[in-house]
Amino acid sequence: MKPKAFRTWLALLGSLAAGSVQAQLFDRGGGLIYDSDLDVTWLADANYANTSGAYTPGKMSWQNAVAWVDGLTYADSVRGTTYDDWRLPTFQDLGAAGCDYGYSGTDCGFNVALTSSELAHLFYGDFGNKGFSDSRGLPQPGYGLVDDPATPDDESLFSNLQSFSYWLGTSYSGDSNKAWYLSTSTGMQNYIGKGSQFYVLAVRDGDVTAVPNPESYILFLSGLGLMAGRIGRRRSGASPIESIHLRGKIL
Repeated sequence: MKPKAFRTWLALLGSLAAGSVQAQLFDRGGGLIYDSDLDVTWLADANYANTSGAYTPGKMSWQNAVAWVDGLTYADSVRGTTYDDWRLPTFQDLGAAGCDYGYSGTDCGFNVALTSSELAHLFYGDFGNKGFSDSRGLPQPGYGLVDDPATPDDESLFSNLQSFSYWLGTSYSGDSNKAWYLSTSTGMQNYIGKGSQFYVLAVRDGDVTAVPNPESYILFLSGLGLMAGRIGRRRSGASPIESIHLRGKIL
């Protein structure tokens, strides 16, 4: 097998080990969820501040949220690694500076653009949730944090998700005493005073090493065996058919 073909084959096995190429969220084990679209890794425990005993019941001011994620260390039991580069989800101010309130495709309001924040991408994009208001500004059923039992790669990957509000890591441009947030109970993305008590979902840049499932590992070993057999035949100078004939004569 030529080096280029070998690299292509390994890349294919890698994609099989990671999971479906259509999915965006991947359970990496060890309490870590990878978003392939954003290239970020979420902490699967959406209220780890409470689980870890740092804050009870997990809500805190924006200033405390920034300080908490900045000092957070998380031990990955699967890979034997500790991560200390956590942060709050980012926010991107779209259009005019400040809140461009609307009911679809803006950075503030309901059904906001997925590019407006990492939490908006998670809530509306990966989870496929609805805002309290539809694109016309009318109330719609089924809004909020609703887990679809038929879809395993959404809210089901996380634990302790709160139907409340979560902080974003960006101050409001019009008032440094306020910061952005997203409400998982209504889908509202807006700004509010930094002294408000909201939850925190920690995130970090990049991926962690994927742990292949047993089926993929067996496929990988089978591929290695097949490749070794081809290399052995080429070194002997005999084609696959000739090798069979030779074995026949020996027998």
